[in-house]
Amino acid sequence: MDPEFLDEIPLPDAEVVGEDGLTPAQRRSARIALALVGPLTAVLLALILVFFVFFDTTTIDGASMYPTLFNNDYVLITKGLARPQRGDVVVLHVLYQGKTEEWVKRIVALGGDRVNVSGNMITVNGAGEKFPHMIIDGGATQPVEQVTVPAGQIFLAGDNRAVSLDSRFVGTFPVTSIHGRVVAIYAPIERMALVPEP
Repeated sequence: MDPEFLDEIPLPDAEVVGEDGLTPAQRRSARIALALVGPLTAVLLALILVFFVFFDTTTIDGASMYPTLFNNDYVLITKGLARPQRGDVVVLHVLYQGKTEEWVKRIVALGGDRVNVSGNMITVNGAGEKFPHMIIDGGATQPVEQVTVPAGQIFLAGDNRAVSLDSRFVGTFPVTSIHGRVVAIYAPIERMALVPEP
């Protein structure tokens, strides 16, 4: 082959390596990676703080809190609850039939409140419930005489009264049994929502 012909064949441009030992393409990739490190670290730190430091998580087991919470909802809960209020949806540790269980119920009454249960209807201090997610779902429950909630105790009920095992059957619970208040549903994605405060 003619050597002069070879001189006419264009050669691909060689990437120029700078003083830092990088080509322009490598330098661009490094800039993009550095630009992403900050935001990704912030997101990771926020997730760690939310799921491990400030809040806990649990999974709803059963339909006793329907329609507020569905079976298998994944929820975010506070660590503890300094000032329980009527209407708070709480997770508590309960010793039931010799086993420690995690129950999710709504606080209906606090220490000193007078509670009267008639079927699925509960009155507190003579007034009906005013919680925005409450449902009355029919079905007989064991009537309870008027009870005054002892100091340091809470009276709990599920929103779906027909299927809920709660204070109507097992009595009041100590405030110290509260693990935290349910603040949000984080999975499944289509159920993501805040759980309103009372």
